[in-house]
Amino acid sequence: MKVEFSPEEVHTMLEAILDEVSELRLDKHDKAAVRRWIAEEMTPGSLAVERLGEKVNAELQQSFARSEASVIKKPDWA
Repeated sequence: MKVEFSPEEVHTMLEAILDEVSELRLDKHDKAAVRRWIAEEMTPGSLAVERLGEKVNAELQQSFARSEASVIKKPDWA
């Protein structure tokens, strides 16, 4: 099974996460820095978002491969 996120989907996930981060009690300078980072570097279609998408997809595939490889499990009672 292969699941792969597009850069647009990764950007949407990033926005959802950062919306939650912005709800935290952060200093206004920190919130402004996060907003600047998103506006300047993490725009849809940017190289940074594409790299993040590659990393997310690689980690997802690695996690899936790990779970698939460990089919034999130790019984609970042992």
